[in-house]
Amino acid sequence: MRKAVWAVYFHIRSSDEEPLHSFCPVGPNSWCKYQNQVVEGSVETFRHSNKLPVAVMDAIKAVFNDLSQPKLLQKCLGGKTQNNNESINSLIWELCPKTLGCGRKIVDISTN
Repeated sequence: MRKAVWAVYFHIRSSDEEPLHSFCPVGPNSWCKYQNQVVEGSVETFRHSNKLPVAVMDAIKAVFNDLSQPKLLQKCLGGKTQNNNESINSLIWELCPKTLGCGRKIVDISTN
């Protein structure tokens, strides 16, 4: 999970001059478009479009460092979340999906 946190950081920090995609998942099904281009063999034509300025990335690096701490990530294993409200909301939406039209009675049953 630490690698996934840092993959996001370095993915966003990447530029055409300095591609930093070593933490990104590799393969044709990767969420990283750069890694998709590597598989296709057309990485030379790839252009980064959503790069944040280095100063901004340096400023938020401490947040990523905090988010990647093993003690914090340990709490997220086994379906647990950092926030108890996220966990209860997940349970409610599992019982009463947003995609279905549920009446008040179903919502009451789901939340009690």
